[in-house]
Amino acid sequence: MKITDIKTIRLRASLPSEGQVHSRSGVRAFRSALLVEVHTDEGITGIGSCSGNGMLIEIIVDRMLKHLLVGMDPTNIEEVWDKAYFRGGVRALGSRGIGVVALSGIDIALWDIAGKAQGLPVYRLLGGAKRDRVPVYATALYPDKTETVVKTAVGIREKGFRALKIKVGFDLAQDIEIVSAVRKELGKDFTIMTDANQGYRIDAAAEAAAAFGGLGVMWLEEPLFMEDIEAHAELKRRSSLPIAVGENLHTRYAFQAFMARNAVDFLQPDVARAGGISEIMQIAVIAEKYQRPISLHTWGDGVALAASLHLSAALKNSPIMELDLTHNPLRAELTDWPLEQHDGLMTPPDGPGLGINLIPQALKKYAFSGPEEITLWPEPVAAR
Repeated sequence: MKITDIKTIRLRASLPSEGQVHSRSGVRAFRSALLVEVHTDEGITGIGSCSGNGMLIEIIVDRMLKHLLVGMDPTNIEEVWDKAYFRGGVRALGSRGIGVVALSGIDIALWDIAGKAQGLPVYRLLGGAKRDRVPVYATALYPDKTETVVKTAVGIREKGFRALKIKVGFDLAQDIEIVSAVRKELGKDFTIMTDANQGYRIDAAAEAAAAFGGLGVMWLEEPLFMEDIEAHAELKRRSSLPIAVGENLHTRYAFQAFMARNAVDFLQPDVARAGGISEIMQIAVIAEKYQRPISLHTWGDGVALAASLHLSAALKNSPIMELDLTHNPLRAELTDWPLEQHDGLMTPPDGPGLGINLIPQALKKYAFSGPEEITLWPEPVAAR
């Protein structure tokens, strides 16, 4: 079998006002996706997903990676990865940059092809399922009036979830007030995580960690600028609250640097960013050495979610995975597999490969070719 072509599909879905969320990158008025299709001479097509600037990824795939990889055996995934990253031009774009994101989508598509060729779901190719159903936590609590956030949290519990994550990193006093109110309403046995999206300076992060730790929070995610490993290590020395990092890290080397300096407790690679399925399996090998659990970051489209479910089912030390519950047509309408949770649990598709097919009407409805917006993040929060 040989790769005959690699194509990209850019998508964008506008969100109604009630479906928009306020994150540290501003108000999100739309959701975007960049999909990759790898075609072969045996009629098998693999699907992958890239989480990043679609306009740039499209150029990298079309003008660099396609010319490197057409003609190669798509089932020899390690050789493809090696040629693209180590011997090709991806590494020159930045060892943790947009080139790795582009390669992530291709890698996912190659695993999809491998599974389809063998008639097996991807999780079987990864060594089989360590769990039949994957525990998931809900991400849906963004800054708002405290009573509104609490009401949303109650609704999440009523949907069967046993864990949720609260976005913090905007205002320290408000962050603590909201987390405290949600804890009071949901009780001590409900699992709560917090995510600052790099929103604190270290003194504020230490104060937040102390407060959240007292409220029984499971972790504080991305408390500081994600490149500052030493600051995360210092925060761990100053606080007993576990630190989670990983959605903005690329390749095993970035994760190993955090683990080697004891700067992280929970690893959160994103399959559509970190280097694909292959690289997350490499990250898992290193994580086992350092005894660090993996909780996959998932905030993208239906293809990325399906790939994440296969990984989470197959990874030995992956206790729980993220499930974004905000309004996202590119998750809900893009594939023919009902990627739904029941009582806080999800099952990976059981068909060959990723076990999903793209819905042509959705591809046509959300097709996009315009420029990507650049947004400015606010300054990190300082201590009070």
